[in-house]
Amino acid sequence: MTFEEIRKIPERHWGYAYVKPRTEKKLKSALEARGIPCFLPLIPKARLHHATKVVSFLPMIPGYVFLSLSDEERRELKISEKHIVQIELLRESSSEETFIKELNVLKRCEILAQSEPILINPAISAGDDVVVTEGPLAGLQAKVLRRADETDSIVLNLTILNSHIEYPVSAETLQKITK
Repeated sequence: MTFEEIRKIPERHWGYAYVKPRTEKKLKSALEARGIPCFLPLIPKARLHHATKVVSFLPMIPGYVFLSLSDEERRELKISEKHIVQIELLRESSSEETFIKELNVLKRCEILAQSEPILINPAISAGDDVVVTEGPLAGLQAKVLRRADETDSIVLNLTILNSHIEYPVSAETLQKITK
């Protein structure tokens, strides 16, 4: 497994841009067009569409694009890119080094995801209490019945008017409730 490793770039700092929902790929394209080093780890997600298998590539960590910027580029991006909500740069050397190591691990995971399924939110398991963080069920608290990792979903038990409903939810839209 070979890949181009992410490294410290002189006069720049690695960090992340938190972006509006489903705009990660658009921002990555805009950054690449400007010559700004960036990284958006993607994982394949297969689905059936009219009996045809369609594979899409979705962000491994929704809402984030990793980038390396100078302070001037950061100012310009905050003004010009409507997809960006916030930009954080790691200016402390040790924090940035740790972050770069983590990005390289993400790159390895991205490569592995091409041939093996990667579990999103692996800490969530049957019996856990969770809250849905986005989508039509956002804010709903529920109990996990089981994981369905082959479809990257987690089946929740929703109790409504003394009726129990099983509903699959995308794993990346859940947050475990810790007691």
